[in-house]
Amino acid sequence: MRKGRTLIRGTLLLAASGLMLRGIGVLFQSFLAGRIGAEGMGLLQLVLTVGSLAGTLASSGVRVAALQMTAAAYGSGDRRAISAAVGGCLRYALVVSGTVGTGLILLAEPIAVRLLLDRRTVPALRLLGLLLPLPTLTAVLRGVFTACGRVRELVAVELPERVLGIGLTLLLLRFAAGLSQICAAVIAGSFGISAVSLLVLTVRMRRTFWTPAKPQCRAVIRLCVPLALNDYLRAGLGAVEQFLIPWGLSRSGSRHSALAAYGMISGMVFPVLWFPSELIFALCELMVSELARCQAQGERERLLALVRKSLRAVSGFAAAVFLTLYAFGGRLGRWIFHSNAVGYYLRLFAPLVLFLYPDAIVDGLQKGLGQQLYLVRYNSLTNVIDVLGLFSLLPRFGIGGYLFTYCLSHLTNLFLSLRRLLVVLPDGGARRPGDARTQNAYRAIRS
Repeated sequence: MRKGRTLIRGTLLLAASGLMLRGIGVLFQSFLAGRIGAEGMGLLQLVLTVGSLAGTLASSGVRVAALQMTAAAYGSGDRRAISAAVGGCLRYALVVSGTVGTGLILLAEPIAVRLLLDRRTVPALRLLGLLLPLPTLTAVLRGVFTACGRVRELVAVELPERVLGIGLTLLLLRFAAGLSQICAAVIAGSFGISAVSLLVLTVRMRRTFWTPAKPQCRAVIRLCVPLALNDYLRAGLGAVEQFLIPWGLSRSGSRHSALAAYGMISGMVFPVLWFPSELIFALCELMVSELARCQAQGERERLLALVRKSLRAVSGFAAAVFLTLYAFGGRLGRWIFHSNAVGYYLRLFAPLVLFLYPDAIVDGLQKGLGQQLYLVRYNSLTNVIDVLGLFSLLPRFGIGGYLFTYCLSHLTNLFLSLRRLLVVLPDGGARRPGDARTQNAYRAIRS
């Protein structure tokens, strides 16, 4: 009972923090949209797409590795094992993120000219490469604090970081003139403030559970390779997918209107659409370490119960969010972004949450059960379907082609991931006589 209550409290605390952070982010997006317009939002989203790809390459699965390794070490009570896992993850993250950041600085102009088709993004890309190690190392420490159950300390750092980051961005925007400097100011404020969180989390870690130990670099590399492969494939194909959206829309119109449509969907509609999902991502964050612990200690009954409750809760939550967005999407668009078009697209894309939210929790559960290699296959297939669909349908059918492709790919991913989850659940122990509670739990999940 105590473990269940601790998990619920941790999930609610992370969710409350995440919802507050996302709410601040949506309001900030509204401010930016009012200042730079839909075309400027589109250009900024292209820069952030490169930033997301670079961040994925820089982390190379190390955050999930930090969660799993630290959770296992913390469960055994060995402080030296915790320090060895953390040290290996930090070294790995520093080397990889430094390499990726250097490459981004050197290739900023070719990326801007040949890929983004806009030279105004060069300063932002170079600044992004310079600051890239900061959020990567911070992400590792966040995973460590989550795995050790120190959610309150993590929230106490994340909230001020986001507020200070937006404050720094607003300050820099006062001196920015033109879209080029505005994009650079947003990158500087968003990524640069990670230095504060990195410093605070490092100090707290050394005071609480740090003991000198030899870093487990080899173990980190072995665990990160399949995770990195999954992340690389998905991020690379996802970046191609994002670049194809304005390209495909521009085939039936001008570059200006394509950037505007892309900025509206990516920078306004999807932040609102994903806003309630912070509760799910908080649950995923804790489930990775909790399922890994249950699997390591052979607690089949608790593992099955956690999976069953997670799937049911997220499915009901997704239905409630869909009904809310469909009923009030128009009002939200007018209230947040002062745009009827945003409200129209919110209602149009609202049904997506019915399978996007369950897909997110299923992926999180599979990570906790060590199914990273299968996630590589399913996520890669999803992105391939996206790329092929957008390339062939978007120029001809516009937003309709984008919506059809998105639904097809993500429904396929949900089906395959859920089927794999049901296959790997530890049902072997449920078939033994006398283990009725576990058997009933397993049957409930499969039903």
